[in-house]
Amino acid sequence: MALLPRKIIQLPHGELAAPTNDINTIVALALPTSVAYFYAGLSKKGLGYFGKYIQSTPIHLPINILDDFIKPLSLCFRLFGNILANELVVVVLVFLVPSVVPIAVMFLGLFTSGIQALIIATLAAAYIGESMEGHH
Repeated sequence: MALLPRKIIQLPHGELAAPTNDINTIVALALPTSVAYFYAGLSKKGLGYFGKYIQSTPIHLPINILDDFIKPLSLCFRLFGNILANELVVVVLVFLVPSVVPIAVMFLGLFTSGIQALIIATLAAAYIGESMEGHH
């Protein structure tokens, strides 16, 4: 219910908004995933965890390092993009049809946000699980 039309509810100190519509919040959610990813790998394998970076060939070292930084970045952009798209749709519909249609889209946004939370949690668990298993 983050984007209720202003004509329906007047808020004295600002406006309600989805907490994930700010990229800083998204990054703050993705950083613990990265920390957990490295912690799980280091606790399971010790310093041998870093051997995965040169396992195939040392030439792939930069690509393997980038892979570990791209995973939380993709989590950030996926969640931020989907929430931003939902908010933009609601804002456009509020200006076009300000009474009934935006509220239905807001409820659809709540459903979409729940699905996104499930996807983000599943991907984070998969990344952490991947860091703990052996790479062959």
